[in-house]
Amino acid sequence: MTKRMEWKKLLSTKRVSQFDTCGTQSKPSQFEDPRHHFERDCDQIIFSYPFRRLQDKTQVIPFPEYDFVHTRLTHSLEVASVGRSLGKLASDLIFAELDEEFIKTQQLCKSDIGALVAGACLAHDIGNPPFGHSGEDSISFYFKQHPTYVAPPYSLNRLASEDEENYYFKGYSYDGTDKIEPYNKAEFIKSLKYHTDLSKFEGNANGFRILTQNCDRGINPTAALLGTFTKYPRESHICQNPYAGIETPKGFSKYGVFQSERLIFEQLATEIGLIPVEGISKFDIAFHRHPLCFLMEASDDIAYGIIDFEDGCRLGIIDFDKEYKKLKILNKKSKYEEIEINASPLQILVNIASLDNSFDILRVQNATDFKQAISYLRAKVVNVLINECFQIFKNNYEKIMTGNYSKALIEDITNETINASLTKMKALVRKYVYNYTPVLQSEASGFEVMSKLIESFAISSDICFSCGDSETEKSKKLSSLLPDEYRPTVEKELTNLTREEIYERLMKVMDYVSGMTDNYATSIYRKIRGIT
Repeated sequence: MTKRMEWKKLLSTKRVSQFDTCGTQSKPSQFEDPRHHFERDCDQIIFSYPFRRLQDKTQVIPFPEYDFVHTRLTHSLEVASVGRSLGKLASDLIFAELDEEFIKTQQLCKSDIGALVAGACLAHDIGNPPFGHSGEDSISFYFKQHPTYVAPPYSLNRLASEDEENYYFKGYSYDGTDKIEPYNKAEFIKSLKYHTDLSKFEGNANGFRILTQNCDRGINPTAALLGTFTKYPRESHICQNPYAGIETPKGFSKYGVFQSERLIFEQLATEIGLIPVEGISKFDIAFHRHPLCFLMEASDDIAYGIIDFEDGCRLGIIDFDKEYKKLKILNKKSKYEEIEINASPLQILVNIASLDNSFDILRVQNATDFKQAISYLRAKVVNVLINECFQIFKNNYEKIMTGNYSKALIEDITNETINASLTKMKALVRKYVYNYTPVLQSEASGFEVMSKLIESFAISSDICFSCGDSETEKSKKLSSLLPDEYRPTVEKELTNLTREEIYERLMKVMDYVSGMTDNYATSIYRKIRGIT
């Protein structure tokens, strides 16, 4: 019998604090709260410090001198606006499966589904480090170059073995003879997962960490929001990939949970009734997405697709009225391909906007300048894409509810006009915005800044004070810059540091570094390097 998710579980209002992750439990207030649980989720995120820091984190284009472009904060607000609409559109499908008693008990109305999706959208970038994807790449690169922190013994050659408990490795003893050593399989895999968390650092997993580790600081989301938020409900390292050789579902293309949050993720998945992915090993955890996660992802795809294009036009990087012919661009596989444009950005937007019956071409022709025209066109394009994505969600509803839908909604649009226009927009953005000199300079400098900060603060992570290790004068100065909450806790009597202990220390350092804003990271970097 095919497993199917249930909305009664998927809409769980159990909060993070009820998973025993908080040091304190809040008392009930004597004041009546007019908000639904999902509205409270939105408000907690908006008022949180990690969300506020997004105002100084670059979306794509660094802040120009004479115009405004999107930051991670303004982008997240716009994504939430789109998500609220998609959630409301989906509410009829959801309410059709809920009984009156549940709706009454939960005091649930259809707008609350919109608030739930909007809340996940508000948080979708909350774990991104400074300098965007360049920041992620920099963290990953550093730990690929320094595997000795938490990685298992890579220097040994693993042998084939049917042993349930151990792997066997072939190495060489000091006298030059072959040596076969057993290594506990579970410990070896755990070390691999620790290392992959860091060497393939993922902002989505960092966001899950922020949302689940700050309930003493005002972020105490519901299980439903965490499920909707978790775009990639799996660990970083999967020993046995069930999708090898076939199309990988979107939810399996990256990862969304660090080892440090593995336990609460398992508890969450059980609470909301996510369907486990079949074909993985007993050492792995992976689930199919929460249905509303597809709407959150679509909201992000719609928003960033149009705003990167709009920002490029507003700054003159993309000429709004120019008819572009062919573009030769470098794709994600680092291969050049030619894209036929044969249209101006104005025409591209009009092609999508005109699919909305309320579109009025005179509003474009009579606009006082191109910025007024692009604002009107953006609204119509977003409206068309919202309704197209919802229709795909509706058409594939049963597949989504049983974990058998594998694409992003926007990728499944069949309208040729929309597909052709989106392809042209992406090509123009990739050619002119992503290769814009200030963008490349920001990414390059961000890579350097992040690498130096990690190197500076990670230096104390493998110092075992109770074992007799001591810090150098340099490392003392650098570790003193770490706020108390990110420093190593008082050690027990240890003979040596375990990989788990080092991993936990490194994750605290990453909490500090990844939480920095662009300007703060640059400022600390300058001080450490003696530039300021």
